[in-house]
Amino acid sequence: VLLESYESARKRGADILAEVIGFSCNNNGGDLVLPNRNGITQTIKLGLKDAAVSPDAVDFISAHATATKHGDAIEAQATGSVYGKSPMVSGLKSYTGHTMGSCGVIESIMTLYMMQEGFIVPTLNLDNVDEKCAMIQHVREIIEADIRIAGIQNFAFGGVNTCLFLKKP
Repeated sequence: VLLESYESARKRGADILAEVIGFSCNNNGGDLVLPNRNGITQTIKLGLKDAAVSPDAVDFISAHATATKHGDAIEAQATGSVYGKSPMVSGLKSYTGHTMGSCGVIESIMTLYMMQEGFIVPTLNLDNVDEKCAMIQHVREIIEADIRIAGIQNFAFGGVNTCLFLKKP
């Protein structure tokens, strides 16, 4: 992954895969491992504001989705409170496991690939959606999709929350 200014990429004739249109990061540390719904919600809203897009403009969310009972429910509720039933949501860690500090860049690469190829992969091994996570649109099988704008959500120990928005050129 190479991040550079638009002007620099155009000048050297680069194939631009996506534009970083927004980012947010905050910390709501109140617990070492348990995420905070309000903190996650605020991070998503700040990212959307930075990207200058409305929630309904986002086509796909790469959820943090670590397959933890409380964490996934809190993230789903925060995501649902901002976006409602759309966009499509998939947990890409189901393919890689939790790669800790590199998960954001790995999930960004996976998301870029799906944006280019026009599909969304499902969350692997998601057989039954807990009712506490049912307010978002889970991807359960590979689907064709034109992802114009994608959000990548990741959260870390101690209440660190991040949200990155990519836009197809």
